[in-house]
This record gives sequence, C-alpha cells and structure tokens, in this order.
Amino acid sequence: MRILMAAGGTGGHLVPAIRIAQAITRHRAATEFLFVGSDKGFEESVITPMGLRYEGLPARGFVRSRPWRNVPALASNLRASRIARQLVDNFAPDAAVGCGGYASYFPIRAARAKRIPYVLQEQNRIPGLATRWLSGDANCVFAAFEQTRAALPKAKTITLVGNPVDPRLASLSRDEARRAWNLSPDETVILVTGGSGGARSINTNIIRGLNQPCPQPPITVLWQTGRHRTDWDCQPSEGWNVREFVFTDQMTEAFVAADMIIARSGALTISEIAAAGRPAILVPFPFATADHQTHNAQVLVEAGGAELIVDRDLQSVSLLERACRLLGDLTRRQTMADANKRLGQPDASDRIAEYVISLAESANTGDTEQS
Repeated sequence: MRILMAAGGTGGHLVPAIRIAQAITRHRAATEFLFVGSDKGFEESVITPMGLRYEGLPARGFVRSRPWRNVPALASNLRASRIARQLVDNFAPDAAVGCGGYASYFPIRAARAKRIPYVLQEQNRIPGLATRWLSGDANCVFAAFEQTRAALPKAKTITLVGNPVDPRLASLSRDEARRAWNLSPDETVILVTGGSGGARSINTNIIRGLNQPCPQPPITVLWQTGRHRTDWDCQPSEGWNVREFVFTDQMTEAFVAADMIIARSGALTISEIAAAGRPAILVPFPFATADHQTHNAQVLVEAGGAELIVDRDLQSVSLLERACRLLGDLTRRQTMADANKRLGQPDASDRIAEYVISLAESANTGDTEQS
C-alpha cells in the first residue's frame, strides 16, 4: 500500500502528517510513504532521518496584503505544480493525505486530477486556503474543532476527531513524565513554549519575570526557547529553577509533567494541552494568517480551560506572575484542567489512519465512495 503525505511550511502541519503516518504503520507495517512539502522548510531534515522519502517543492505562499509581490511566487508555484504531477505519476499512491500548508496544495491537487482518493486534516479552527480549495472533492475532511464546519460549506463529509497528537499525552502518568525530566513529584512546574521556532515576545517577558523574586518558591520552569533564540543575559532570582532548552524529543513528557503551561496557541499545541489536561495561559501569535491562533485559543478559553493574554499586553503583564496566581488557586486550577481534559481527543491519529487504510484498500477494488 502506498500513501502520499502532503504537508509543509511549519511543524504545525508536518507533525500531524507524521503522527498519521505512524498510526498507519502501526496498522499496516508494510505501507510505503512519500512525503511532499516545501523545499525551503525544515521538513526534509525531520523526515529523512526517519527512513522515509521526502520531496520538496518550490512552492511559495502568496502575500495577500501586497498582491504585487506575488509575481515570483506565481512562477515558482507553476513549477511546483508540474513537479507535483510528476511525483504523483511516478509514485502512484493508493490514497493521499493533505495536512495543510501552501506546499500541500499541489500534490493533493495532482492526486485529485488522477482520481486518487484523498482526505484532508485541518488543524485550525479557521481552515487554511489549501483546505478550503480542496475540501469539495475530499473523501473526508478531518477537523479538530466543531467551528470548522461552517467555514467548509462545500465539503462532502467533515468528521470531528481532534488533532493528531501523541496518544501518550492521555496515558502517561505525571510521575512517569517527571522521572523523564528528573523532576520530583512534589515540585511545582511551569512549562513555557513558543514552539520550535520560539516566541521572542514570550521569551522577553519570561526573562523579566525570572529577574523578579519568585512569588511561590521554589518553582521549576521548563523553558523551550526555540531555535531562533537570541543571546540574553538571564539571571534568575532566588526561588526559580530554570531548565532551558531549544528542542527536546521529550515534549510529551514536558506537557504531562507541568502544573501550568504558558504557550502560543498553534492548533497542535492547543490539542496537546487538551489531551494532557493541563491549565494554560495562551498568547496567540499576533501575525498569524486570519488571526487563526486567537480563534484556536478561544476554544480553550470558552471551555474554561485557559486564560488569553494579547501579545501587545506582554509589556505590562508578567506571564510568570499570572501563572503563579493561578497555581495558588487550587480550585480554579483543577477546574481549568478538567475543562481541557474534556476537550482532549488523543485517538485522532488512529481514527484517521483506519479511514485512510480503508480508503486505500477500497481504491484497489474500485470502490472509493466512502463517507
């Protein structure tokens, strides 16, 4: 069985594709995958060490606010479209999975032209352009949020499954997670993450907070600074125990080990917080397309599981002080955790994988009219 996986641009698109592929492999070990994405992202450096084939396209996103700057992108995308058609012809997949990002549009469109059945997985509450443009002919669109339905009126079938996350977020115990980080069961832990790239405004705010006395010492801060970390002079005041890292393969353990999470509100992060059932303070990235991070954050806020702080307010608000205030209110903290836990759907990867496998098998028999 051959499956085309299309995702590109950011980890928020790539990681769900990897999770789905891993779930498919758990059910069908002999499956062959072709991952297709951007030739300018980090995707290849992630995919190829896993022993999987990756092909990058010269696809470029459009600048919607400045259309006159899109002429070079148009030429690149014409090339990307041609290469995508060749890849699909040569690989001849039984089914395709699109996980968003501008680079995913071209291979899925090529699969559609060859009448190869395909599904889409939309991470965000407000769907991206690739999902909108391709949803009408998809065998199924797997959505993470109920609010996505209204934005995809042409989709034949929309199934709410949540985002593909590590299923261990729901099964891993707090003690096991803490042992992985060499943390004691009784210490207070705050996880700070701005994603793999980092969030400068959050990092700057955290530095300022660490320079102030710890309100409830001792507190351990697991701090993912991200790969775009800039040099800074951070001298934490007494009471703070800081564990700073750029990247870790133990992020699942970090989510479960934390008592409180401070984060951006990318779709995958929102789903990971929910699956782990942890209270959160969310700071949406202010320049996200269509402000989708704010829309994502509102899902947890409206459920009662998170507080939202606008990025521009970070000049006057201390994230660590706000986190400590919530940690001191045990009733509120538990209410927030319970609210997020109710939203968690840790089985999304397996549910999508089972459908894709069935779709690919049906394609081999000439029956792809699944719903």
